[in-house]
Amino acid sequence: MNFRILLIFAFLGALFFFVVTPVSAHGRTPRLEISAERMNPGAVLDIRGVEFDYEELVALYLERQGIVVSLGQINANLEGIFIHTIVLPADLPAGDYHIRGVTEHHDVLSPIFSVQGPAISGEGGGQGEREDGDGLLAPMPTSAPGISASPLAQTDAEAVPVSKGNPTSLILSIVLAVGIAALLSVRMLMK
Repeated sequence: MNFRILLIFAFLGALFFFVVTPVSAHGRTPRLEISAERMNPGAVLDIRGVEFDYEELVALYLERQGIVVSLGQINANLEGIFIHTIVLPADLPAGDYHIRGVTEHHDVLSPIFSVQGPAISGEGGGQGEREDGDGLLAPMPTSAPGISASPLAQTDAEAVPVSKGNPTSLILSIVLAVGIAALLSVRMLMK
């Protein structure tokens, strides 16, 4: 009787430690995306982080050889995504820069973007003070944000992806089960 219990625990231990493959939260490497490839000093830059661990704290830096500007820290949401909007310093020298995201486990670089041209002033979008006679730069929305004026196209739901099993795990499980069955049958014949 004790032999059977020991054998069952050995089987379960082998199943948990050798057959079950480890699973990661996202399975992909975190990355940073930026909203523009070329900007003026003082411009607005959107930084989007994806594939981070959920609620992970990310420290952001604006970097160029010899220049490092801290942009603060931000927490990724429950899906490992964050969006952070910054204003580039108006006195930033021209050149190629990237954003660095640093976490406890990762050090991620954004694509390179260029800073060039005159600085954008804080008032009037870099085009001087706005006067009453100035026209609008963009059409005004006629409906509330997030509400579409035209009907949305109907799309089929995406199929649920089927996981691919590991054939090595299956073969190992079968060999282990046959081995246990053989041991049990030998034990039964000896009684």
